[in-house]
Amino acid sequence: MKIVKQTMDYVFFSDNLKRYYPKIYNELTEILSKHNVCYGTLKGTADYWCRDYMPVQIGSNSFVQFQYHPDYLKGLRDYETPTETSIELAKTSLPNSSIFVSSIVADGGNFTFASIKKGREYIPVVIMTEKIFIENPDMNNKDLVSQLEKLFPNHKFLFLPWDRNDTCGHTDGILHAVGSNKVLVNLKVYPDDIAAKMRSKLESYFKVIDLELSNYHNMSWAYINMIHTQNVIIVPGVGLSTDEEALKCIKKLFPEYEDKIYQVQMPSIVKRGGGALNCLSWTFTI
Repeated sequence: MKIVKQTMDYVFFSDNLKRYYPKIYNELTEILSKHNVCYGTLKGTADYWCRDYMPVQIGSNSFVQFQYHPDYLKGLRDYETPTETSIELAKTSLPNSSIFVSSIVADGGNFTFASIKKGREYIPVVIMTEKIFIENPDMNNKDLVSQLEKLFPNHKFLFLPWDRNDTCGHTDGILHAVGSNKVLVNLKVYPDDIAAKMRSKLESYFKVIDLELSNYHNMSWAYINMIHTQNVIIVPGVGLSTDEEALKCIKKLFPEYEDKIYQVQMPSIVKRGGGALNCLSWTFTI
């Protein structure tokens, strides 16, 4: 009898989240533990937004570490986790994996993955905002895209316009994949012209599904910024009446996760740092 090796999801958080927000950390880890999702903490990081400075998974046992040097931390470099620290933490957490170090400056939150199904074939798509080009001024756009395509073989790349009012320029607050060929979006928080361009680009690949809310506010993007593993989905709550609406919409889109979709309240984190659950977690599958 052939034994099929099961893949396992891992979710890591910065030790700073556990230190500064123990209630939220405990609630998250209780949910993960209940659904047999492995979790751990990263010690020695400068802040708790570990999605951005930890490596991005490119294959079953392969990762790429980008240079973490965001412009939004200019004058606030004490909050910048050195790339060397990220590499050492990754090597400890992934002793049997290969980690390629790239010279490209990029945040993990600007790598959102989706897929297109054509017949029996699945084509992975990496969705980024055009801020990646601003962050690497010494490299022309064509060369940068070429390097990214070499790092992510067999992937397509889709670049969305960057709203300059969105300081970080990440895609993990813009969209979330819903199986193949579909993405959930929250474009109504963006200016009409930019939202229209984003929608047009996304529709060239996917069916675009809008998050259904009675009111769109400056924190409604956070609902898109969720933890999504094979076993469980955790949606951020921001302490407003739209929390229930967002949760209902997401449950409708993921019926296979019946009784495995949760909401954790974190308005203080969202308000203070402009990030939510995807930003706070480093996830991978091996």
